[in-house]
Amino acid sequence: MRVELEAAYILHTRAYRESSLLVYALTAEHGVVHLISRAAKKKNGNMIQPLTKCYLTWSGKGSLLSLNKVELEHSKYTRNFRSHVQCLYIHELLLRLVPERSPAPELFDLYEQTLEKMLKLPTDEGCLRAFELELLAIIGHPLQLDFDYQNNLAVEAEQYYRYVPDAGPVLSAGLNQTWDSVTGRALLDMAAGDFRAENLPAMKRFLRGLLEFYLRGKPVLTRQLLKVN
Repeated sequence: MRVELEAAYILHTRAYRESSLLVYALTAEHGVVHLISRAAKKKNGNMIQPLTKCYLTWSGKGSLLSLNKVELEHSKYTRNFRSHVQCLYIHELLLRLVPERSPAPELFDLYEQTLEKMLKLPTDEGCLRAFELELLAIIGHPLQLDFDYQNNLAVEAEQYYRYVPDAGPVLSAGLNQTWDSVTGRALLDMAAGDFRAENLPAMKRFLRGLLEFYLRGKPVLTRQLLKVN
């Protein structure tokens, strides 16, 4: 198989043997791909950096494909520490939650739009919350947020709920300290795409817990660098 000049963003790289790189990229038509760039340090290592939009040509079979050519479009590298770590956080979610070579053009578009917003407004946490919500939907876990599935009732802003993954909210007597305990107001705002500042802490706790559920309890490493989420 050979793919010619596929639009991509570099998510992560790491050294492989003496002169090669393992390259992890999000592509427009093939989803997340794992590539090996042989002799990359001599040929195009400076071009293969996270936050770089480029066009990749690769070939091969099996799980590790050979990167043959890189054409750079532009780099979104930022010196703003918060923006940089936010991007690393998103990259970690993509690499850990998105199946390899699972085509999802809408995910590429979501990533590109989120990247633009974050680099312009690094303090806008609502942008991250919106990305997390959309990512879950794209990978097969869309959230039912505005309907109590157990009692067949619409969610009410003044009530409290317990959220059941892959099912939805269930009316609860009150809030507790677990991630799945959430207010009706936070649920309705997320359903409407309204990430206003006053409800962001509740959304943050809820989405962080839900992501960790799908990550099977394994911690997100970039959260140790900066509390961006």
